[in-house]
Formats: sequence, C-alpha cells, structure tokens
Amino acid sequence: MFMQTLHRSPRRLRAFSFGASATLAVALALAPHALEAAASAWGAFKGRIMVSDAEYGTGYGSDAAMISGIKKQSKTVIKGDGAWSLNMMVFLKEAPGADKINIVYYDISAKPREQVNFNEVAVKPDQKIVQLNGISVSKDLGFVKGHKYDVLATRLIGGKEKVYAKTTLTLK
Repeated sequence: MFMQTLHRSPRRLRAFSFGASATLAVALALAPHALEAAASAWGAFKGRIMVSDAEYGTGYGSDAAMISGIKKQSKTVIKGDGAWSLNMMVFLKEAPGADKINIVYYDISAKPREQVNFNEVAVKPDQKIVQLNGISVSKDLGFVKGHKYDVLATRLIGGKEKVYAKTTLTLK
C-alpha cells in the first residue's frame, strides 16, 4: 500500500531544515529509485526516529544501501558544547492523518521526566517518512549537556499525545 502511494506521487518525502528560530525551509529531492528504497526503509525503521550529527542524504541506490546508510550514520549520542545540531529521519508507524506533527523533547534525566521543547513540522496527511536536517538545540532552549532525552513524533488528539515514532538521545 505504501509503495503504491509513493509511485502515484513522488513528492511524498520532504526534507525540512530548522534554523535557530525554528523556521522551516522545505526542499523536495528524491529520485524515483530513492522512493522505492524509502518504502523498504520505512518497513525496517517503522516507529523509530533515527538521529545523526550529519545531514541525511537522498541518493541511495537501493533498499539495502538506504537501510545500511541510515543505520551507519545514526547515533544515540550527539556531541556539542552547549549547542547541538540534530538531523533526523522520522519513520512514522502510520500516516498522521493531519498536516502537522510535533517533534517533542523530554528530559528523562530529570525526575520526573519533563518536556523541554518541541518543534511543529508540516507534513502531508498520508506521509510516513519525514526528513529533518539542521535542527538546532541548545542550552538556551533548556537542553543540558550529559542529559538523556526521549524524542517523540506526536500529535495531540482529543487532549492526549499520540506517539508515531520515538528514540532516546544523549547530548554530550
């Protein structure tokens, strides 16, 4: 089903850049062969957020190359000195059915766990993969070096947070 959706519209996957002011710059850049690889990667990473300190690319030649490349590039620890640059491949476990999702950061080193920040991201209601490059988080935004964070892709539905994908990340 997902593969059929991708073939009908090759503009399903979007790359978002966040600057310090959290403004969005949208760039569409996937070749048809990359869309097929994306469908297989979605199956491999469904419900997970993959994070890196380097931008994720779009020029994967095959399913296996995309899955391998994302695995090799992804990290659970991002280094910085009071500021960190994050790049994410978000594999939603299902289409959000709305035009926005939130990327929410919870400090799990704090007891009890507390929300530190969030970014609103524009998506298509049937989109299942979201590429986010250049997200800046910093001490000024409430992030603490050495702390662990749950990073969630969510929507508020009926006052409750529905989680579409997640990861845990440490800032060093």
